[in-house]
Amino acid sequence: MSWQTIYTHYDEEALTVFANAGVLRRARKDLDNGKVMITDQASGAFSSDGMAVVLSPEGIQKARCNCSAPGCCKHILAAVLWLQTHAAAKGQVVAQPAEEASLSGAQPSAAPLLPVLLALDAEALIKQCNKAGCRLARKWLQQWESSKLHVEDRDTHLNIYLPDVDEPVIFMRESGYEGMLSSLPEQQRKALHLAVIAKLFEQNGQPWPWPDDLIDTDALRLLSLNDDEIALIDTIRAFIHSLLQQGLSHVSKSSALQLHFLNLSARAEALPRLAAYLRVLRGQVTLLAEKHFTLDEAQVLRYLARLSAYLYQLVNAPIETLPQIRGQLRRQYNEKAALLTLLPIGADWWVADSGALGATFTFWDSDNQQLLQCTQARANQLDAQFSRESVWSVLALWRQAAGNVMRKPFRLHHPKLSDEGKLAVSGEMRAEIGAELLSMGAFQALKTQFGTDCWQTLEGYFAEYTDSFYTPYVLYLHDYQPLIWNETEQCAVWEINDAANNAAFLRLYWGEAEKNSIEELRFITEERLTVLAVTVQPVRKEHGIDFIPTTLWLKRQDRVELFYLDFDCYPRARSTSTFIRYIRDYMAKKKHQRAMLSNGEPTLALQLTRPLLNVLEAQVCTGHYGLSQQQKADLQLCLQTANDLGMAFMANQITRYLAQPASPIEEALRLAWLCDRMQQLQSTLPVRLKDAKQK
Repeated sequence: MSWQTIYTHYDEEALTVFANAGVLRRARKDLDNGKVMITDQASGAFSSDGMAVVLSPEGIQKARCNCSAPGCCKHILAAVLWLQTHAAAKGQVVAQPAEEASLSGAQPSAAPLLPVLLALDAEALIKQCNKAGCRLARKWLQQWESSKLHVEDRDTHLNIYLPDVDEPVIFMRESGYEGMLSSLPEQQRKALHLAVIAKLFEQNGQPWPWPDDLIDTDALRLLSLNDDEIALIDTIRAFIHSLLQQGLSHVSKSSALQLHFLNLSARAEALPRLAAYLRVLRGQVTLLAEKHFTLDEAQVLRYLARLSAYLYQLVNAPIETLPQIRGQLRRQYNEKAALLTLLPIGADWWVADSGALGATFTFWDSDNQQLLQCTQARANQLDAQFSRESVWSVLALWRQAAGNVMRKPFRLHHPKLSDEGKLAVSGEMRAEIGAELLSMGAFQALKTQFGTDCWQTLEGYFAEYTDSFYTPYVLYLHDYQPLIWNETEQCAVWEINDAANNAAFLRLYWGEAEKNSIEELRFITEERLTVLAVTVQPVRKEHGIDFIPTTLWLKRQDRVELFYLDFDCYPRARSTSTFIRYIRDYMAKKKHQRAMLSNGEPTLALQLTRPLLNVLEAQVCTGHYGLSQQQKADLQLCLQTANDLGMAFMANQITRYLAQPASPIEEALRLAWLCDRMQQLQSTLPVRLKDAKQK
């Protein structure tokens, strides 16, 4: 077999997996423009757009180019395409995309590839992968324990599909283990490929002889980070730098796939908080690659800065705090008591950036003075049976429909509760629902335990808040105003007042999922029903904190009824709101809208950090970190402001960045994190106190 033969086996799908579609597109353009030529047929040497490329007989993984690009560059791909083009011109068989092969009626011309893979020497493969890689491969296998890998024979290569991954791992004919292709970073690619082969051995009833010294037990887990975990953290740091080096405006879906594998690795290494960070980042990168309107590069920069700060914290944490920083690998639900008496507080339907969707239910445990929550969710929207309606009316929550559990106080038998305050959904737990709605006496008792009826206390409450994510809070109101549509912010704003006539402004942002909530709230406020309290979900925005109403506490004679905006519909004759009526209502309220509270004047932190973030965002979008004269002037102005305010630490960071550091990406992440933290520390609340001076 000549060295060229193996390169005729790579079809477009295989080349895209190994590099990405963008690099392949640029390589094809170089080929079409005549920038590629062979210089030594015997050794596989090429000149590709001025670069020296050598295609190895061992396959594309061993191909080399003297350009500075890491991994498989366009020059290598262009040389492969040149070789395939000339092979086809000579009448040699070149791999076709699956669609073209099926249309042409082509039949497999060689023996099936799965038996070839299963004939590999397992012990020899294990020896080719170091111990750290073998340990990681075993951990991946554990995560696939309840899944099956699907294979598709393409004649020249075998596509192997992993759970929840669209892009295959590819086993090439005549290339063996060393020639397998995937999008995983090079440091972990061998471990993934070994795990894939081991899983296929298992699926086909063949033994796989893992060495005894690789068997992982809980007793072997140390509190400190081990070498494998440190190597994973280094890989993630390198990935972040690579992402920012190429520019966030140029990210592709292959980056999201790499994040999926890194997430699997973090879970396998018992780093669940890190896995959660990577899962969210994968969703953001996917949306960014699709140019989705709900996400921009600035949001991803902030998140990368937080992730980088967490990686630093993880590596440098004292041994006594490391378990908490790691997070809990899986929630261990323990029976805390034989019985819990719970009061429903709120229910919230949500859809995450990653495509996950679900409902979170919140309860008050008066005996232990704590909030408890449970969640029913799905990782993506592929489960057609999982919807807002099914969660509320069909799926069981402690042997009851959620819509029944959330109506009245109830007793929960055999509760299982995690250390994070999360209630298990399944198991032997059983809800015993009371016969009556919440009494006014019980409602008054709750007011003394949780929530507030004085908006002046809100600033102190949130100033002491230490959690990363806010839990629901109950506001006991004295009166409320009509619902107002804020056209600028595209949200409905509802003013509620306490006994001192202080105003809090709750917001429901427009979206298809919020349509029901806005319409129900509009009807209830127009009917002037007696609302005793509102459960709000605080959400952090750049300008401050928003209060999102989720649950209304309505007076029903001597009882209190909970009305859930995401799930309930108030009984009435239904009529469709027309666009003309909508505009008429908006114009009638326009005068009042000008006077009501908007997001207010920018905070001092926002005024200082916004110009800094503008500079950083422009750089991370393009991947160019040299400062223009205008950017230098903007940073100098920020530096002067920081010095005038006595903010020495911020001033030092800006000075370092102005000095054009050797590692600009690392410094950019630090500066972005500092700006983000400053904004969070000075977040404004959607509250207007009566004695506050009005401009």
